[in-house]
Amino acid sequence: MSKKPMFIPNPDGSEGYLINLAGVLLMAGDVIFGDPAETTPTGRANAMRMVERILQEAEKRGFKHTGTVWNLLRRNEPNPRLRNLAQEAMDLIPKEVQGQIMREEFSQAKSGGGDMPPLVAKKHPGSHEPESNPNFTRPGPDGIDPRFWEAGRALKEIRKREGNAAIHKPEHAHLYAQMHKFAPESFKKEMAAMAKEMDLMPKATHVGADGQAVYTSQQIADKHGVSVEVVERLIAQADIGPDDLYSGPVFPIQ
Repeated sequence: MSKKPMFIPNPDGSEGYLINLAGVLLMAGDVIFGDPAETTPTGRANAMRMVERILQEAEKRGFKHTGTVWNLLRRNEPNPRLRNLAQEAMDLIPKEVQGQIMREEFSQAKSGGGDMPPLVAKKHPGSHEPESNPNFTRPGPDGIDPRFWEAGRALKEIRKREGNAAIHKPEHAHLYAQMHKFAPESFKKEMAAMAKEMDLMPKATHVGADGQAVYTSQQIADKHGVSVEVVERLIAQADIGPDDLYSGPVFPIQ
């Protein structure tokens, strides 16, 4: 593997740096998984397309660590292994193909993307789609999606301004849903354990394809003594859309 620097000062003395393909991969990863406030949906889509194109070209030539690269990019923090893998992927791609990737992808980004949809990387571990996947998470520097903290701060402000009872109003249900959707897995597990301890969920009778318990609106309504219409209204108030609800095959618990 070559040890050429990914970023070198511009040789003509002007401001800026020359960046090789491995450096472009790392910068694109930061756009995808970095601070959402520092980019746009189009920028994330372009960056996604660039990373996927680079890794696909490397895979054609024997690169075996595409999934690892995605997982390391997702952490969004300096990582020597990620830099080495990016360099390894680049070294497998002929220089003329590297140039072609840069020209085509930057031209595509400059033209606004044309009719090409945002690229998705469904074959790799995790959820990498920036806009097309409603459950896409983008961890910040602390490893937690900023939208988790955003919802928590909003609830805190409501409690401070209107009192503790106000945060339980139906119109604020979407903030709890946002917190849960973008919460770290450890938090979700704690909430699930607490719900079980407080007997908030009905008895599970079916599981989904992933082995997780699933419930119908009717089951939840019966558990809490309300109508299905009330449950569905609360789901709507929480901004929980069809893509947030499980729709795959279900299997009875034996």
